Amino acid sequence: MLLGKESNQPLEGGDGDALACVVSRGLCLFMPVDASKAPEKERRSLAALAIRRAAPFPDPEFGVAWLPGGHGAAWYWSRSRAADLLAERHVQARRIDFVPEALLVGAPAAGDESRVELLQLQEGFVARAWQQGRLVADRWWPQAPGTDEWQAFLRAAGQPTGAQPVPPTPTGPAPIASRPWSARKRASGTLTGLSGLDSHLPRVAAGIGLLVVAIAAMQAGSMLRSGIDIWRARQAAQDLDEPLKRILTARENADRDMAASRQLLALQPRRGTIALLAETARLLPAAEAQVRQWNQTTPETLEVTLVMSEPDPQKLVAAWEESPMFSNVSTALQPRSGEIVLRADISGDAAPAAP
Repeated sequence: MLLGKESNQPLEGGDGDALACVVSRGLCLFMPVDASKAPEKERRSLAALAIRRAAPFPDPEFGVAWLPGGHGAAWYWSRSRAADLLAERHVQARRIDFVPEALLVGAPAAGDESRVELLQLQEGFVARAWQQGRLVADRWWPQAPGTDEWQAFLRAAGQPTGAQPVPPTPTGPAPIASRPWSARKRASGTLTGLSGLDSHLPRVAAGIGLLVVAIAAMQAGSMLRSGIDIWRARQAAQDLDEPLKRILTARENADRDMAASRQLLALQPRRGTIALLAETARLLPAAEAQVRQWNQTTPETLEVTLVMSEPDPQKLVAAWEESPMFSNVSTALQPRSGEIVLRADISGDAAPAAP
């Protein structure tokens, strides 16, 4: 079933008491994950930690596609919001599995390919920017993006804007596949030249059997040695004096408290809200601009809605780009309401400029 912002849509599938719930792109947020320096089996834990830090809700659930080189593309959503939508629409199942819609539509870039594409979904439209086989930007709109929105997406993705107009609107929604595109394997071809091995199959089978027995014996011996070592360690621990036990316990508690403190420090925002407000007030002419809405969706991004009598997007972008606190600045005019939406990334290290 496709879980959307407005309604649910049934998808093809088998009968049973388990429900595969596809979370629509409109309910998800996107972030790229760089795990190129982490071991492969620790990459998912690294992605989970990065998503917990960036998520504006306390219960994020996510799906991630791993691309060559240890780079990942993750889509995450609020577990409680998805559960509330299912409850409101009277959906019941013994077990529910969630997967983001973004993993089931489209196809990854091949090799070192770089491209920008626009896809129509069951609800809304999504744009993707690929650079050398990595997905660096993914943005969703409820309607087809206009020129300003498309140019803002290209700037945020680090793409040239002048030579890339808005692509033609797709003629229909992209199909939802049964498997994530990150897990689809390409055909590997047909093996040839094996007809002469028939006479050697019994020997090969016997060799494989001996190898399996040897590996099992090695594992059993290793487990036995580990059990003996654990038993000896426990016996030695029981023989320790009580003062030494207290010292070891205090050391373990101190290490645990230090690790917890480091995790809490890592969650603090890159810039304080007061510092951001002060820098915004410095950059905007007091007599011409008024802040209508302030929205810091993640610790690294800022979105400000302004009301100006004669807005000059180019002047605003130039002024904000010169500030050491902001980068990747873009604007979007709202002609009907007379508002201008300014989006920027928050820099982490540079000190604010003197007024």
